[in-house]
Amino acid sequence: MINKLINVKNMIIPCGILLAVILTTAFMKPKQTNNCFRISICKAIEHDALNSVANGIMDYLSKYKDVVYDTYTCQANQATASQIASKVAGEDSPVFVAIGTLPALASFSMAKNGNLKLVFSSVTNPSDISNSFAGSNATGVSNFVQLRPQIELFREIQPNLKKLGIIYNSGESNSVAIVEKLRVVLKEMGIELVEQSIQRSSDIPQAVNSIVTRVDAVFISNDNTVLAGISFVIKVCTANKVPVYVSDTDQVEKGCLASLGPNQYDIGVQTGKIIEKVKNGADINSIAVEYPVKTELFVNIDAASAIGIIIPDSVLTRAEKVIAKNTRGVDASNTQSVRVQGMSSKAQGMGASNTQKVGVSNTQGTDTSANKQEGVGS
Repeated sequence: MINKLINVKNMIIPCGILLAVILTTAFMKPKQTNNCFRISICKAIEHDALNSVANGIMDYLSKYKDVVYDTYTCQANQATASQIASKVAGEDSPVFVAIGTLPALASFSMAKNGNLKLVFSSVTNPSDISNSFAGSNATGVSNFVQLRPQIELFREIQPNLKKLGIIYNSGESNSVAIVEKLRVVLKEMGIELVEQSIQRSSDIPQAVNSIVTRVDAVFISNDNTVLAGISFVIKVCTANKVPVYVSDTDQVEKGCLASLGPNQYDIGVQTGKIIEKVKNGADINSIAVEYPVKTELFVNIDAASAIGIIIPDSVLTRAEKVIAKNTRGVDASNTQSVRVQGMSSKAQGMGASNTQKVGVSNTQGTDTSANKQEGVGS
């Protein structure tokens, strides 16, 4: 029987082979269920900035009714990121979207081996993933913006800025790259960099209480671990009259003083346009890595008032968004310039030596865990 031949419209197939084909077809997962275009999104961690990126992607692609999503979060864990990427690689999902450096690193080798197409987003330093993306089946959008204009903004707000602190996770390659660049920029500008590294979110309380006594301002760049606990950083620094500057504009509304950086939602839209090209048949290897199209300036009048800093009119008049009581979220172009009277005569450009420092413990109601959705980075 096994060798008996079946003639089906001139097609002669051995029964054994036919049975194998039927069984394989029956249990094999189709590449696109119901003709849907499946996109797998993996975020490095849960916080507002990465969520904004994901929303930008999905909002842009909402015009396509055949697009469906699988969403994952690797919670800043390399092993989890690798497991997710391996799972997706075996599911014939046409595009794997890695939001943040960690999932991008975990999935790059699979893309290079042809097991998936990788589109990364909000990756600060793409060279952490690879020095070359030629023929790698990978491309994406970085969230990196130049550091010098950001530091110039900080010094415009605080003319006497001498010591700038940075808290970062030394296990995040994107953050290490930022610190290395920052050392060079600050040395050229005559500002001392005070570094405070951490390994996990539970290190944040000790780190911020330590650094706040030694600096004139704190800068949080695109570090996912610290941004997930940004509320606690703001709490301690505000108690000590020390401003917090960030690269992620979303954090200004939470109490950071100012940010000059990309709009994370727009980064998502930009990423969605790359995915659209792949969906419409473009070769992913023909699409170059992209960077933010523009930066935006956000300032928080309330945060400045709380620590006795006067934000110069020169900053307010060019801000895209000014956060202030009764004008929350207003477009600065439609708002009269606002000056806030400081709480001390040394407010503007104050130095760390001018203010008594206050230690703040990790009090009840403040969660700095990586699973808490509090803040950005990548």
